[in-house]
Amino acid sequence: MSVLVRVLDAVRSGVSTDRLGSYLGVDDGLAQAALDHWVRLGLVTPAGDLTLGCSGCGPAQAVVGGRGVTAAGPACGGCPFSR
Repeated sequence: MSVLVRVLDAVRSGVSTDRLGSYLGVDDGLAQAALDHWVRLGLVTPAGDLTLGCSGCGPAQAVVGGRGVTAAGPACGGCPFSR
């Protein structure tokens, strides 16, 4: 199996990118280059680039019927940190 495929399998299974090279037993630069390849193709998205709709644990502000309403946003459903 190629390093490219091994990197893709590893990140899909949850291996963190800072441990990727050591996990696969390859040079960190090679692992990063393979990861960058998958990011460019759009098959992997760095966690920092995800927009999950979370604005933090504070209440969201919305305008409903002309007045301000404070409520948890729809992305908070199922979040263990939502109030």
